[in-house]
Amino acid sequence: MNDSLSEAYLLSFGTIIHWFARYETLIEAVLATISGADATAIKLLTVDLNTTQKRKTLLRLLRHRAVPLDQIDKIQSYLEVLHTYTPLRDDITHSVWVEGEPADTIWPAWLKAGPRTAIKAKHDIGSGQKAFIDEEDERITYTLEELKEIIGILQSNYIGFENYIGEIGLKPSLAA
Repeated sequence: MNDSLSEAYLLSFGTIIHWFARYETLIEAVLATISGADATAIKLLTVDLNTTQKRKTLLRLLRHRAVPLDQIDKIQSYLEVLHTYTPLRDDITHSVWVEGEPADTIWPAWLKAGPRTAIKAKHDIGSGQKAFIDEEDERITYTLEELKEIIGILQSNYIGFENYIGEIGLKPSLAA
């Protein structure tokens, strides 16, 4: 096994996982607030749901409770960051990472076993034309600086989300 990852990379991985946990805890707090249930009951009901499923559950319940559409849209935009970085989080939790290509990057070790992108989707670019377009979801290598930038995005977005749900009365005072 190649243990070439520095402590800085491992710290970045742990920090990303922790931010996802904080988002999940905040989503659970909002679910508790809008459902009238206590936080422990919501935790027990959602323990087997992943982040994406919790996000979808929250958005469905917001619609069911007739929360104003502009508030739902704003909440959905805050939670979009989770959708953006879930593939990275999944690779962190389910892959061994090694030095990548180029040399100052890391990537999941399973990528060395085959082509970097076996299948790439063609996207409609208008006028009936299609082209290959790289998307964030298709990203596979990361530098330490890029991971730190992602951590900053997760953190600042979380703070904005937490403040916003407080402003609209959806966050209990004891939420994490």
